[in-house]
Amino acid sequence: MGSEAPVIARPDPGDARRPGILVADATPLSLLADIPGGLDWLFAPGARIWLTDIIMDEVRRNPGEGQDQRIEHRAEIADWIDRNRRRIRRVETRIGRRYAADMQAWESAMDVWRKAGLPSEKAPPRPNWSNLGDRSIWFGISSANAAIAGGEAVIVLADDADVRAAVEAKGRQQKKVAIDLMGTQTFLEWLVEDFRVPGADTAWQTIYEARSGKVATFEDGADPVYIRVP
Repeated sequence: MGSEAPVIARPDPGDARRPGILVADATPLSLLADIPGGLDWLFAPGARIWLTDIIMDEVRRNPGEGQDQRIEHRAEIADWIDRNRRRIRRVETRIGRRYAADMQAWESAMDVWRKAGLPSEKAPPRPNWSNLGDRSIWFGISSANAAIAGGEAVIVLADDADVRAAVEAKGRQQKKVAIDLMGTQTFLEWLVEDFRVPGADTAWQTIYEARSGKVATFEDGADPVYIRVP
């Protein structure tokens, strides 16, 4: 990402327009939480922050024994969301409400099963929402796009390959949309180049080493992805 063409610039004094950053999968939150104070860097560009309901619920809910444990720092992220609830917009979606209802019903069934002494019968099956989160992301993008003044783009922050593919494919099917899709590594580079955030220049190396290299990286020129229709 070249410094000669910033993704967005700081708004001029008195300009009420602000771009929006939609965190489209939970991984960026987890990675930024590897750095002390890193989650607060989401506010550095002066953008409004959107989180879909399904993402907010995902990072707060323990996945349970034997389930996907990839989201680290759950308590820290949940505390950060609570502390900044006036600065973060929760995007409610139909899918998110279904997810919440299904999970509440499952947790109630698990309580009954435990109180019954963990009978030999199989525990109530956990709802499988592994392939439906992408749809809630698109509802979030649509809501964010509609809320932003003309000419501004939604910054979609995502590392998960499936989420990125869904955002790009769905975005290019729209009649009108402006999306800047970027991963956490590019986001940190943006903070360094355009906003001079202290510590952001070494943050990715710290994250990379902490995760033993098991993080999404992109070839030169592959990130960010600018989606503009028409």
